[in-house]
Amino acid sequence: MKRCLIIGGGIAGLTAASILTSKKIPVTLIESSPKPGGRTYSFIDKDSDTVIDNGQHIIMGCYNETLSFVKLIGAVNNFDYQKNLTLNFLHKSKKHYQLNADAYFYPVNLFYAILKYNILSAKERISFIVFILKLPLLSEKSLINLNVKEWLVKENQSSHTLKYFWEILCVGALNTSLEKAAAVTFFKILIQIFFKGNFASTIILPKYGLSESIIDPAISFIEKNGGKIISSETVKELIIENQKIVTVNSETNSYNDFDFVISALPLYGLEKIIPLKTLDISLELQYSTILNMHLWFTRLKFKEKFYGFLDSPLHWLFVKENHINIVISNANHLAEKSKEEIFYLVMNELEHFISISKSDVQHYKIIKEKRATFVPGIDILNRKPNSKTKIKNLFLAGDWINTGLPSTIESAAKSGRIAVDLVLNEICK
Repeated sequence: MKRCLIIGGGIAGLTAASILTSKKIPVTLIESSPKPGGRTYSFIDKDSDTVIDNGQHIIMGCYNETLSFVKLIGAVNNFDYQKNLTLNFLHKSKKHYQLNADAYFYPVNLFYAILKYNILSAKERISFIVFILKLPLLSEKSLINLNVKEWLVKENQSSHTLKYFWEILCVGALNTSLEKAAAVTFFKILIQIFFKGNFASTIILPKYGLSESIIDPAISFIEKNGGKIISSETVKELIIENQKIVTVNSETNSYNDFDFVISALPLYGLEKIIPLKTLDISLELQYSTILNMHLWFTRLKFKEKFYGFLDSPLHWLFVKENHINIVISNANHLAEKSKEEIFYLVMNELEHFISISKSDVQHYKIIKEKRATFVPGIDILNRKPNSKTKIKNLFLAGDWINTGLPSTIESAAKSGRIAVDLVLNEICK
């Protein structure tokens, strides 16, 4: 029986382990932290005795790989699913704006939602729709040297439209600015949203904490199917002979009872255990911070489960059972700020949008994910490595490899599945 060793227990590693164990392939997964999950986890905030996430994850209906993973591990009922795309936005005028695709059928419902998005002028809304209708006619090659802003300006999207729609979508999806993001990457996202069916355009949110919603079910599924998960153990080196990994050494153990190895480590983790030049990887990634601020109030009244902010350094507000979660993407400028500075910045801004003051806050918690995502710039488009390596039995997984997607949970899940396909192909030879 062929065996597989997986290094790294984030979404990529858990996806790979889940698929392999479902096919009765013996798997051992080694994770350096006390519990798998990588950048996707929840924990109990001791001061409020509340389960909170390290960072809010939005899944879309077009996340086919993620949803296949969720279905495989039996976690489908742990998520809330929109019937049609609905986005509610907060403005400093205290007026709410909405993109609501409830009316009509797909894709007419999406265009109708845009026509009703009246923070844009009638001319801007028509220009928006014309741009969307042109997308299927575009080739990726025509966009290869453009960033998102250059592309949108070229397509007659006004500065007002950029500010009140495209920046929101780009920063939310890619965690970076219009100027830094590659147009090709953004193009692929738009095709998925507007041309892959109604469900593809909808928002899906976890009902519970991330660990309870997706990580714990994955762990249970893997172990139920005979997989072994080893936590709190860090891999230190890979021993290679004749272009094959023969031994994997951790800080406490040596492993050689395997036929294949899947590295599901981030790039900075991989280069600690094997020189990147050994794998012909010449890639340097710039990372972008996501900041989450959890706030508990004396009063909490919201009609919707989440909101976007218009014209604000704040990006999203998620309503939890007894608190709210403010998300600031592309937040490198806040990475070194103190928690007090961030608190006053957020509250001073938040007071413009909702009826709340600093005195209403009972407790707050700030979480900075400094390496939340890599910046999907033009310079790295053709430099990301494939899963298959020159080492015969080593395959790569992780949101940073060549999946054709930005650094998302979907890219991580897809990379895990790609690595598994390669392993299974080797087994079948």
